[in-house]
Amino acid sequence: MKVAIVGAGIGGLALAQGLQKAGVDVKVFERDPSPRHRNQGYRIHISPVGEEALAAVLPDFVRRRVIATATQPGDLVAGFDSQLQVQFEQEFPVAGPDAVTSVDRYAFRRALMTGLDDVLEFGKQFDSYAETSGGVQLAFTDGTSTFADVLVGADGVGSRVRAQLLPEQDVLDIGVRCIYGKVPLTTNVREVAPPPFLRGFCFASNGAGTGLAFGPVIFREPPAEYGDYLMAVLTGTNEVLGASDDELFTMPAADLWSIVTRSVTNWHPSIRTLVAAADPTAAFPITLRTCIEVPSWSSNHLTLLGDAIHPMTPAAGAGANTALWDAARLARALTSGEDLASYQQDMIPNAQAVVTESLHNAERLFHISIPV
Repeated sequence: MKVAIVGAGIGGLALAQGLQKAGVDVKVFERDPSPRHRNQGYRIHISPVGEEALAAVLPDFVRRRVIATATQPGDLVAGFDSQLQVQFEQEFPVAGPDAVTSVDRYAFRRALMTGLDDVLEFGKQFDSYAETSGGVQLAFTDGTSTFADVLVGADGVGSRVRAQLLPEQDVLDIGVRCIYGKVPLTTNVREVAPPPFLRGFCFASNGAGTGLAFGPVIFREPPAEYGDYLMAVLTGTNEVLGASDDELFTMPAADLWSIVTRSVTNWHPSIRTLVAAADPTAAFPITLRTCIEVPSWSSNHLTLLGDAIHPMTPAAGAGANTALWDAARLARALTSGEDLASYQQDMIPNAQAVVTESLHNAERLFHISIPV
């Protein structure tokens, strides 16, 4: 069996590891020219669901690399108002030395690429597919093509595979924009940061539609390119941020970060100090999108995983973990003689529950109403 995966995100890479471990002929086609090309967020929460999936698909030497490059586990999730008055706190038991509870996206992806040099092909933009009785012919925008017994669309919220397979599926823009940034954890920043901000994920809100999240990224083993930092993410509608999408998605990074600076003018001095200490060149915007219903389909040679089939808001902290769950379940289906329908029968209800939870959480977190 030959499997072609479109998209070298977290779910696609995890699936490739599981298939290669089982001796399956697998190739991953990624449109980006290199693994350093794309900003898709910085800090990712890994839940027990994600850890279990990683343990199922990764060879031991790859899993050890993931553990080594993960971040120090936190023990707190907390919410504050804009003056740092505590709104809620939830503490967790301190995880063990091999636990992976949060990761830096770049370091995590690089770890998941360990041992996949002969599997990964960068600079390959998927164009279309043609399904036959014996498999799938993939066409790329550079004019090349390849054949596979199974095609897996793991190409994210803007999936071209899904667009051809399920052109009627709606992906909803919930109206919230995020501006991501990094605050390097210098000695001075560690001294001025509120202690909870260094313990786990913290979210501050002014109650009027502007939120600012902080998450510590303190490495066990940092990448060569950078060291420890605080992830900082401003959330709000275009109206709240004072910029249209045309402006947000074309302005230089430093101008984006000036929106964050302006948005917290009247917030607690510690928050303003952290924002001022950020690396302004690291800022980038994203649009929050979600599906409402996870659809079903029928194919013997084609399937989808992760955001390509069930995009969701980040308000449940479960997007990456659900993609990892998909990868582990699909790897089991492809290596144990099951058909693709068995994977989809399990994946759809599992993902639907998480999508629904993330929708409800987003309404509360961002003070919006999402039509369902």
